[in-house]
Amino acid sequence: MATVNQQELYGGAITMNLPSKFGTISHVREVPDHQEVFVNVDEDQSVIVEILELAAEATDENCAAFHFQQLAEDNDAEDASVIQSVSLINNAELPTWPADAKIYLLLGQQRIAKFNEQQRLQQHHLASAASTTSTSSAADARNLVQIMMVVFRLPRQETDIVLSYNVPLQISDSSSSKQVAHEGNVAEAETWFRTLVGSFVVREWALFGN
Repeated sequence: MATVNQQELYGGAITMNLPSKFGTISHVREVPDHQEVFVNVDEDQSVIVEILELAAEATDENCAAFHFQQLAEDNDAEDASVIQSVSLINNAELPTWPADAKIYLLLGQQRIAKFNEQQRLQQHHLASAASTTSTSSAADARNLVQIMMVVFRLPRQETDIVLSYNVPLQISDSSSSKQVAHEGNVAEAETWFRTLVGSFVVREWALFGN
């Protein structure tokens, strides 16, 4: 494992330990204020933190599934999304969090195309081949990605913090990642993600405004 550094998020209000091979993408593209995004280009892995208003339409038990579905919609993966498991993390495992916090771990998979690669591939085949060919070929732009997600539900702060880790399991031949990244190992990734979650600490609760 590469050197691990304490990474400051949201101006130092939150910290987590992240290997040095993960770099922020804020200098490459605009990142919304509520997000922090880090990418390991060599392995095409990403760690994303989002601070969101508590999703009142989702019960505590369903909040992780709700945010996973929102991610699937953002990734245009609604028809290629599977939840494998959802479990409640005992607060004793993460003692720095408030007693009323509900912390859920979700494991799932989605088929995701990077950026707009699938759209470009589909447009190319629509212009050069029959629609039946374009449909199957366009699907080839999507990579099978293992998603590990923890939702920290903070009722007093009316906030859901979503921490997700994305690991490609199968990289499409049509993906730009094929030439630069390799496929990950689920068991190793889950072990590392649990370590990451353990290092995820709120330093300044004033971040949430109440």
